[in-house]
Amino acid sequence: MHQPDVLLLVKETLLVSPLFIDLEADFHARVPVVICKEKKSGLICKVSAGNENAFQTTTYLSALASREHLLLPLVLGLRRWAQICEIDRAEEGGLPPYVFALMVIYFLQQRKEPILPAYLNSEVCTCFHLEPEIKYLQY
Repeated sequence: MHQPDVLLLVKETLLVSPLFIDLEADFHARVPVVICKEKKSGLICKVSAGNENAFQTTTYLSALASREHLLLPLVLGLRRWAQICEIDRAEEGGLPPYVFALMVIYFLQQRKEPILPAYLNSEVCTCFHLEPEIKYLQY
């Protein structure tokens, strides 16, 4: 299945879902996306297909969230605060959603006793199955 077909299927599926509202699609963007809002929280969700960077970012965030149960509620709380303060609108000069996740991750990594590992430490490399030659980036 090709990228346009996947996004059309996502759009059709979200149209009939009671969990999402305000569905839009931007198939002419640099990275084509389907955009919707989660009804309960009001958070905006952007779905793309074939975006390797987004996939890697999501994999990293998922690995960290499975390691630390506080990560997801802290990120959602910060994103909700940003939404209330209206600083979460990247298209209007605000910050993109993943920035809030990165802020929480950095905070949890920089505590006196870190709750999360630094980006490329051995635990994260093992989780991502990174090759030994990539591990030289460790600090």
